[in-house]
Amino acid sequence: MRRLAAASLLLLLAAPALAQPRAAACTAPAGPLQATICGDAALRAADARLRAAERAATATTGRPATLAVRAEAFQRRLEAGDTTTAPRPFTRDELLDEYRERTAQFDDLVRQDRSIRRLEIQRCPDGRRDCPPNPVFARPAALERSCLGSALRNCRVTTAGLVASEDRNTRILFQIQHGFTDSDGLRAGIVLMAETRGGWRLVGWSFEGVSFQPPRLVESDAGLLLHAEGRTGGSGNGNADLFYRQTPQGWSELESDSWWASLPARLPAGLGVMQGVDYDAETLSARTPLWREEDGNCCPTAGGAMLDFRIEGRSLVLAAVTLDAVARAQQPRPAACPAERASYRFTGEGEFTAELRRDGPPASAESDLLLRLRSDASSRDYWFRFTQSQGYGTQYILPVAPPTAEGTRDLETEEDALPLMTFHGVRADLSIQETPPRSGTPAPRHLFLPAIGQALWYGQIPGTPSTSRESLRPGFWTLSACR
Repeated sequence: MRRLAAASLLLLLAAPALAQPRAAACTAPAGPLQATICGDAALRAADARLRAAERAATATTGRPATLAVRAEAFQRRLEAGDTTTAPRPFTRDELLDEYRERTAQFDDLVRQDRSIRRLEIQRCPDGRRDCPPNPVFARPAALERSCLGSALRNCRVTTAGLVASEDRNTRILFQIQHGFTDSDGLRAGIVLMAETRGGWRLVGWSFEGVSFQPPRLVESDAGLLLHAEGRTGGSGNGNADLFYRQTPQGWSELESDSWWASLPARLPAGLGVMQGVDYDAETLSARTPLWREEDGNCCPTAGGAMLDFRIEGRSLVLAAVTLDAVARAQQPRPAACPAERASYRFTGEGEFTAELRRDGPPASAESDLLLRLRSDASSRDYWFRFTQSQGYGTQYILPVAPPTAEGTRDLETEEDALPLMTFHGVRADLSIQETPPRSGTPAPRHLFLPAIGQALWYGQIPGTPSTSRESLRPGFWTLSACR
């Protein structure tokens, strides 16, 4: 009896401990904010709500690539903090506001997406409506008259119809809507459906624009593309375009958000793009006017640019920027920039920058400077010293290890790689400088390394990545800053 009483007492004492609920696992991703968020109950709960809303949006979206890129951008924004003036971390209250706003955006997206996916819910043979969703459905009977879904209030159909590929083997139904939402005001929407065996299936949709144009099916070097041009509202008049590529598995979305981050480095200092660009899906390119910093949104005065893209995975990637004559004339020309302070922007296809630097003791008899090439694609630096042959005097760059206080150390390079490392300093009038740049002398207006891309591509420069190739087409490096 005493043993039974003792056992009962132990169970009673243990009960409160067993009843304590476990704290929910922290969902914040690894990074500089993880400890802050996981250590604060309100932030931890806000992050959990956000991740749940993001999972729900991922399950319903017709634009998975765009959703993923924007989720990454949001996380970077949280970690960067307030950058409007002097950069500083977000306060606790600011973080909570950011979480609330982003979660509300996901909730709106899910509501819109689910309203469109009702097309996939059909009556069962016995009349019930709880059959599993079927991605293949009949052509909407009132496509030209009634809005699909319920994303927009006071919705009306402005355009609906069918587009087909040149061989007529691919057909796309579309509907363009106009209405409004409580959170965003006036809005337009577009819904795209592809013909398939047995009916039609959803391709994608969006309600982000204030206007959409009927979609186009175009043959490109990347295969058959579906492009719907769209614009956002306000003075920014940004892009709301949709891109999809036909694959053996069906239509796959291509996001067109991420390339914008690489554009500023490809433009002359002081110039930018303040509005959306005009895409040409057939040539995978876009045209845009350019703005000076003092220009208003209405009135760009700095010429224009042609943007060329390539497709990598699920993204449009900026491959090259070509400036027109007016834009080229706007390029800053730092007056008498000393060579040792010169930075250069690559004007061709390739995500590289260059600097002339004086680091450590003189690197060679021909020049006391080093050339550093930085690849934005691989986040690698390539260092070179200058040399010049006797006689005719061809100039070369030779790979070296990163400089130290003791100086530089040559890296072993294959003999047949030397002709690929010719170097030319080019003046503003496009005449060639006879000797390599040196400290205290005016920096070349341009650098020209005609074959360095080939050496990088084939791994003939020590330090090039073995898993992926560096891509750098021939082109000028233009003086862009004086450090």
